[in-house]
Amino acid sequence: MQNLVVTATIRKVITVILALAILAPALGAQTGANFTGTWEGTFKMQRPDGTEGNPQPIVFTLTQKGKTITGTAGPGEQQWDIAKGAVADGKATFEVQQPNGPLFKFSLSIVKDRLQGDMAGERDGEIRGRAKVDAARVGKAK
Repeated sequence: MQNLVVTATIRKVITVILALAILAPALGAQTGANFTGTWEGTFKMQRPDGTEGNPQPIVFTLTQKGKTITGTAGPGEQQWDIAKGAVADGKATFEVQQPNGPLFKFSLSIVKDRLQGDMAGERDGEIRGRAKVDAARVGKAK
């Protein structure tokens, strides 16, 4: 009788372990950040003395497919295409080239349902400015 109880218990444990092994990838995928959507917020330039500039508006329209980010970014109605968009370790990185202007490089994460991180402006390969970005999701990307 005792052997039957032990055998039944072992079967239950094995069943639970197999179920968890099958469901683990799906559960893990649900907990990862999804950057898809329209995000509106501001960026604040960081001055060399450590103070922040006035908030400036910024809008991101992002689409995440696996480890790739595409979309547009810019101030309101003036949007530019995203290039070199990637997602790794919960962080989205991408570049936006402003025509006849600087190249902006972004490194953003979702923190408490907000898109937050850093932006660097480059011209001729030299960083000319840095900013902090903070935006809220206002809609899903189409």
